[in-house]
Amino acid sequence: MENEYNNNQFHFEQKNYFLRFIKLNENDKLNSKFSHINKHIRHALEYFVDDLKHDQYKTIDHFLNQEFVNDIFLFIANLLSCDDDRICGNCAYIIGSIIEIEKGLKQFLSIFTDNCLSTTVDIVQILCQMLTHPDSDCILNATGTLGTIMVFNISLLLNSTNPWIASNAALVFARLTVEEVGCQIILTHTKHHEILNQLLAALDVNDPSRSTNIAFAIARLIEGEGGKKILINDCGQNKFFEAILIMLEINEDKGINKNACYALSCLCTSQYGFQLCIESIILFHQILIAIEKILLSIEHETVWFALMCLTTIAKHNGAYEHLCYSKNLLEIIKQIQEKWIEYKDIQDESKLLWFMLNKNIKPKQPQIDECRETSVDISWDPCISIEDDKEIQYRIILDDVSITKTNKTNYSINNLKSNTNYNVKIQYVTTLGESIPSDPTIFQTEDELPPPVINLHIVRTTMTAARIGWESPDLSACNFFKGYQIYLNDIEYEFTNECEITINSLIPNTAYKIDVCAVTMKGKGQRTSIYVKTESNGDSIPAPPTFPIIGRRELHIKWQAPEVICGRLFRYELICNGRCIYSGIDQEYHATKLKSDTEYIVEVNVITNEGRFRSRPARTRTLKDEFQRTVRHSLYERPTQSPIRFKRSDTVIARKVSPTVERRLAKEMPVINQNVQITTVRAVQLKVII
Repeated sequence: MENEYNNNQFHFEQKNYFLRFIKLNENDKLNSKFSHINKHIRHALEYFVDDLKHDQYKTIDHFLNQEFVNDIFLFIANLLSCDDDRICGNCAYIIGSIIEIEKGLKQFLSIFTDNCLSTTVDIVQILCQMLTHPDSDCILNATGTLGTIMVFNISLLLNSTNPWIASNAALVFARLTVEEVGCQIILTHTKHHEILNQLLAALDVNDPSRSTNIAFAIARLIEGEGGKKILINDCGQNKFFEAILIMLEINEDKGINKNACYALSCLCTSQYGFQLCIESIILFHQILIAIEKILLSIEHETVWFALMCLTTIAKHNGAYEHLCYSKNLLEIIKQIQEKWIEYKDIQDESKLLWFMLNKNIKPKQPQIDECRETSVDISWDPCISIEDDKEIQYRIILDDVSITKTNKTNYSINNLKSNTNYNVKIQYVTTLGESIPSDPTIFQTEDELPPPVINLHIVRTTMTAARIGWESPDLSACNFFKGYQIYLNDIEYEFTNECEITINSLIPNTAYKIDVCAVTMKGKGQRTSIYVKTESNGDSIPAPPTFPIIGRRELHIKWQAPEVICGRLFRYELICNGRCIYSGIDQEYHATKLKSDTEYIVEVNVITNEGRFRSRPARTRTLKDEFQRTVRHSLYERPTQSPIRFKRSDTVIARKVSPTVERRLAKEMPVINQNVQITTVRAVQLKVII
């Protein structure tokens, strides 16, 4: 620059740089390359830009009061074609700033709508050409300038008979709406009602290039909630849907279909936009059918945009019944997955759409394959055939509580209570969301078989019987308890309600297997086994009796019970010399009135319900009687028929026996028992030596 800029002053106050634009001769201005533009012109453009940034209104007002304002405008417009990025960008910025003010715009329009001048400089064409400029600042300034021009002359530009102008005007609008600030400029402009209606009117498939860009611009304008409401309030929802429907018709330019799908998806990003679709239900259904046809297109990007549009709609509750209005969509999605298998973007979007649709689909009820006491096997119908089964899982809900997730279509639920009612539901689960749970399937677990008995043990055994006992298991989980089944060597023996039983008619010294199981209405529980061996015969035979006391005429006899009593004991029998001298339950006996110095054979019989068990015989002899020579019969001695004979002495001197002696003799010779024959005692005369 020629000198430093003073922040408190304008450049045009220090030097009238506007005059520099009109001093160049016409030949200089027509030079297409502007390779010789001197530094004065460059500096003048810099001064102009600085003053606009300092105070736009005051600078433009001063500029418009210049005597040769039209010539300056034309000169700056010509400089837009300069190859110098700096000059080109500054010129676009200056023109754009001027036409932002109504007074400047009128001056601009008066210059460039003049037939004579417009043929000299086609300002719109030059600005549109700048949209392909390699310098981003030039593109930005050109876009802003065109945007400002179109905001005030949208009808004129979009409906221009020159298709190139109309198309590029739509392109500028599309680029203007790429940034949010551009959208806000249009939506908040004082003439937004006129602008938006002109945009919808320009959606004509007869001009595909223009319609494609306008559809994109509209989509960008209605992405926000405020933009949706402004557009619908200004234009009406039916007008919008009618325009979208026209653009969705199949035509050669697929760009129209793509941007129409994009515009509809932008509208449906919120519940408000989806509600607008529902309010125009007839048009909405026609639009959805048109999109289904686009899904069958052979153009890759068109199919993707159609899928993306339907996916956006599917996110709303209640969308499923409308998306599947034709009942063909799910089948079309399957065809797309098979047709575009090598295109990941289409595969991903089609799966996403299917997931969103199934979010509103209630899965079928699970089926009960097998129900047991504490578990159940269930299965269910899979969704759609997917390449990667891991992309979808199934949540199993038992009594309204989620218990697990699996990517299989069957599952076994364990640890259930027997004889109990449950309900089970299935829910699709993906990383993108969850489906509605299915209707519940109600089932009842089987009654549990009773558990095995506890502490099975032997109470006692004999040669021919065994008694066993056990403890009852926990039967709280079982219904209708019946009793216990007893098995002998795996053959049913007896049924009882008690916890003890005696098994009879066994063989001595033999091993047996005994099983016990509890029985309910459900059936027989697990058996518990025990092995029992009956006693041998030898164990039941008592030992020979013993004789603790042996006298001349008495014996004290003792015996012991056998080691094992076979059966139930009735009594003991004591046999002496073949005759029973005692029967009872005592284990000792005192025999009296025996014969001295006599051998006796004694045996013991144990009598039970199983029979008689006799001990070996025990022999003993009573002591000698050294003080009495009188022949006497033992109480237990068998009687003889021979009378007692006495030896007579030749000489007997006897006295008359006194009564006392007779009584003593009679006492010494009593009648032993009825089985003993006693001879008559005769008086014998004894010789007494004094």
